[in-house]
Amino acid sequence: MTTIDDVDLFGDAFAGFRSVGVARHRHRGWLSALALLVAAGMVAFAFVWARGDGAAAAPERVDAHTLLAVLAGEQVHADVVASSDLEGLGVRSASTRFLVETPTGAHYAAVGTTGDLCLLTVPSGALPSVACVAAVEDANVAAQGVWVSADGGPAPAADEGWREAGPNLWVRD
Repeated sequence: MTTIDDVDLFGDAFAGFRSVGVARHRHRGWLSALALLVAAGMVAFAFVWARGDGAAAAPERVDAHTLLAVLAGEQVHADVVASSDLEGLGVRSASTRFLVETPTGAHYAAVGTTGDLCLLTVPSGALPSVACVAAVEDANVAAQGVWVSADGGPAPAADEGWREAGPNLWVRD
């Protein structure tokens, strides 16, 4: 620790601060190179560790049409949603399939423009909303009191108020 006693301010003031910046003990150049190599190795290790094995652990995406039987079938008149309701929601209009009507509105399964599994809610007299999840084997999406789960996907807990309303479909009253 440097204190006022360690510094010769009076002598430096009259000597022009000639001793400032002069190294008293020189270290070998190879020590600097070694320290630089160790630091570079630590940074490289940190990048590899932070990246981890996450890419290998990510679930494989599938075609969203294969996740629900209702999406695999043809679109009928009841499945069609007005294009004005779909504007800006990122949902493919030909993929909408009617699921259920609840007090919050009509609910549709759909495929997003990026291939995601979506749950579209079209309330009466209000703006529609959409919730999408990645199309993976055990995908599920819940919004506005409706839960849709892919074949083999998780089901919601009945003790939380969910009741089955159809294949892969639950509603909460």
